[in-house]
Amino acid sequence: MRNPFDEITQNLDESKCLVGAYHPNNQIDRVYAELKEKLDDNTLQVMLYGAYNAGKSTLINALIGQEKATVNDIPTTDTVDYYDWNGYRLLDTPGVNAPIEHEQTTIEQIKRTQVMLFVIREGDQDSKDLYHRLFETIKLNKKIFIVLNHQLTNDSDKATAYQKILQILCHKASEYGVSNESIQHIKVLPMNAKTALTGRLKDNHTQLLERSGYSEFIEVFNDWLKSTDNQDNQLSAIQSAVNELWYQPAVNQLSTKDTSEHNELLMRCREDKQMLVSRQRSLIIEARNMISHELMLMKSDISGCIQSTQDQAQLDSQLQRLIDPIGDKLEAWINDSLGEVKGLLNVEVSYRLQQSLSSNNSEYLDKVARGLGNMGSADNIKGLLLQGRKLKIPGLKGRWEKTLGKWAGKGAIAVQLLTALWDVYSEGKAQDQQNAQERQAAVSLYQAVDEICSVVKREYGNTSELMITEILNAQIRALDDEIAKITAEENQTQQDLQQVLDFQNKLSSIGY
Repeated sequence: MRNPFDEITQNLDESKCLVGAYHPNNQIDRVYAELKEKLDDNTLQVMLYGAYNAGKSTLINALIGQEKATVNDIPTTDTVDYYDWNGYRLLDTPGVNAPIEHEQTTIEQIKRTQVMLFVIREGDQDSKDLYHRLFETIKLNKKIFIVLNHQLTNDSDKATAYQKILQILCHKASEYGVSNESIQHIKVLPMNAKTALTGRLKDNHTQLLERSGYSEFIEVFNDWLKSTDNQDNQLSAIQSAVNELWYQPAVNQLSTKDTSEHNELLMRCREDKQMLVSRQRSLIIEARNMISHELMLMKSDISGCIQSTQDQAQLDSQLQRLIDPIGDKLEAWINDSLGEVKGLLNVEVSYRLQQSLSSNNSEYLDKVARGLGNMGSADNIKGLLLQGRKLKIPGLKGRWEKTLGKWAGKGAIAVQLLTALWDVYSEGKAQDQQNAQERQAAVSLYQAVDEICSVVKREYGNTSELMITEILNAQIRALDDEIAKITAEENQTQQDLQQVLDFQNKLSSIGY
């Protein structure tokens, strides 16, 4: 997973020497320290919580891919240990049922942390104290993701353990005065943390990571963290600060120092490159927002599909009928948007780009074709960039279906569970049991719909990002070469200005 905040730090470090030479009043070190503090303040803390021997430290080691967190059956410390991971800070605490002086450390940390990764060891699902602590945390409006750390090998046993946790959560919700909505937003995923760690230590051994449940966990967990962290707004604020405090003063200084006659074509090329970099990032965000909007509109239809089907094959067929039109709409939107961007280029710049891209042996188009794999050839990419033809995106709709196959087991569980719960309800059980079963059915349905939407959003979003990035990168690379040709004939100040602008554009392109 990309960590944009680390990329911004790297951007600052790489540009510091050059920018420092032109930053006014020798303020570069002070500004650097200020920006680093802003970056550190934006680090989301994720606290691992659970019984002291539930596997919290093992899970941390699996996440970071190293055995850094100490694994003990008996807690030996009353401190909170911090581990940086993918732009987040993981907090390892003594845990529930640790010695009282150690547990107090955990309780104090809960007050300071909003996001919790709650680890429950398989076999501990019935622990009354464990759920008391969990529900007390829910009542504090913390964001909670539960990992069921198990040693199970049979898929049906994993499903049973998953259902048991869900059943307990729904049953105890009314006891603690917690709403169904709060329970619905809690993610629960089974994983063998020990096997996951082994897979991570063995150069990300694919089979071990798949078998342990880590591969599915990391995709869902990353999506959950993004939605929890409101990261796009934080990233935008940091990028704006770096631009204003770091780059713009140097650009202004270089512009006033330059005594050469400004090359009008060079200025246009620079402006168009800046436009392409900016639109590239904004189009990726717009594509993801469009996908989210379309999925939001059809959530009730997806829910209806799950409730009206009796088997997985029928469910898959109905989902395909519902969701495939999003792929058609996304393909049309990408084509139209890329065409609009091409129309924004300066006439002379556009002509030069056409000359570069129209060659039969164009390295720019070949590089795009390699980047897109089976989703585009040099010929149809050239048709989009030069003649404005629509770009067909083979396999776009099939991408989400392939990934959804990983979900099929849970989909089948949801269908079976909802059917079974309805049978219990219709048999006229006691009212309190009916209420508990209804709550569990509602939570299961909500989470099934949410999981389907997350998979579609992730796969369509990744595909659209790849298309937008690669297509616009062809134009950006061609512009870079035009700029390099022109600046080679300019003085040193003009060349330094171009390097600063390149760093500035690289900053603008950073994203999730």
